[in-house]
Amino acid sequence: MQKRYVKQSRKVGFTIIESLVYIFVTTIVLVEGINIFTLMYKSYIESSKLTIEYNDLQNFYINLDNMIGEDDLKEILLKDDYILFSYGEKKGDLQKMIRFNDGKIVLVYMRNGVVETINIMLENIDKISFKQKEKLIYLIVKEKDGKEFVRCI
Repeated sequence: MQKRYVKQSRKVGFTIIESLVYIFVTTIVLVEGINIFTLMYKSYIESSKLTIEYNDLQNFYINLDNMIGEDDLKEILLKDDYILFSYGEKKGDLQKMIRFNDGKIVLVYMRNGVVETINIMLENIDKISFKQKEKLIYLIVKEKDGKEFVRCI
């Protein structure tokens, strides 16, 4: 007896099942990629906001150090809700007052008891307080999200 081999012809291409599996896997990969991208973008936005907040806080402290370090500073007057820096005749009897006003730390420029201008130094603040222990003055800044910063001036 002779064996006969039957040659089966195969089609070149994909079956419907293979195509559906390919589409399903590609869709899953694409959806996960989009989810990862949105998470990375949200994280970037949050970190940039945090960086801006800390940058503003550092600028506030730098400005405060500059006010204290000016050569014509005559007197520092401390009250419960504000601190007043008085300068001598070189600056025309200028006074600078740092106080808390409606969620902001403002710097008020006064000359001879008359307000010249008001600058906003820091925003998004819950509370500011000043404490004095002997010759040291502590500035306590509490943000609305609960973070508290203490600085000796």
